[in-house]
Amino acid sequence: MEYGVRLSMDNKKIVITGASRGIGLEMARTLISKGHTVFGAVRNPDGASDLQDAGPAGILQLDISDQDSIDNFSKELSGVTDSLDILVNNAGITSNDLGADRRQCNPWQIDPKIVLAETGINALGPMMVTRGLVELLEAGNNPIVMNTSSQLGSMVIGAMMPFDVAYNVSKAAVNMITVMSASTNKNIAFVALHPGWVKTDMGTEAAELEVPDAANAIVESLLGLTIEDSGRFIRWDGTDHPW
Repeated sequence: MEYGVRLSMDNKKIVITGASRGIGLEMARTLISKGHTVFGAVRNPDGASDLQDAGPAGILQLDISDQDSIDNFSKELSGVTDSLDILVNNAGITSNDLGADRRQCNPWQIDPKIVLAETGINALGPMMVTRGLVELLEAGNNPIVMNTSSQLGSMVIGAMMPFDVAYNVSKAAVNMITVMSASTNKNIAFVALHPGWVKTDMGTEAAELEVPDAANAIVESLLGLTIEDSGRFIRWDGTDHPW
C-alpha cells in the first residue's frame, strides 16, 4: 500500500479507528479537509471506499478484538511514521451486534458472555491499541488519546437508562481505563468522549444529532485539547460530562 502524506504547518498525524463509516468516517473527512494527516483503521480496507475517497494518508487493517491484528497494525503504522499526535479510539459495537435481544439486555436476563465480549471489544480493544501505539504517541506533538465512551458509561446517566448492561458496563470500563491511563502516563493526554446521540447505524434515525454536525463539533473539541485536559470526560462540544 502506498501512503500519500500531506503536510501543512499545523499538520497533525492522526489515527482514527472505525473510520469506514459513521462518526469515524466524518471525522476523517473533516480532519483531512483541514490539512491533517489521517490514517484510517478499519476491519475491511477493501470495503472502505468512502474513506478512500476522502484521501487519507493510509487505510490500515485493524480488528480491535484480535491481539494479533492490533500487533500487526502497530507494526505497519510504525513502518510509515515515526510519531503520532492523536489517536481516536472510535471503533466499537453494540449488544445487537453480538446477537442480543434488546428486550433482554438487563442484568437479570442478558447472557454474561455478551457482557464479557462487549467489554473486551469496547474497552480492552482501545486499551490495547493505545498500548501498541504508545511509543509513537510519546514521540508526537502534544499527543492526545480520545476514547469514545458514552453517556451510558456515566453512573449518573446509566442509573436512569438501565436498558443494556453490557454496553453500559463496557463504556464505564472505557472511562476507568481513560482516567487510569491519565494518572499513570503524564506524557499523553487521555480524554473520554460522549459523542452525543448521533444518527448513525448505532444511534438510529431517531437520534438528535446529524453525523456532520457531531463530527465537526468533536473535531473542534479534539484539536483544542492539551495535556491539561487529561483525565476529563467530555461531551462532543467540549463541555464536561458527569461521571
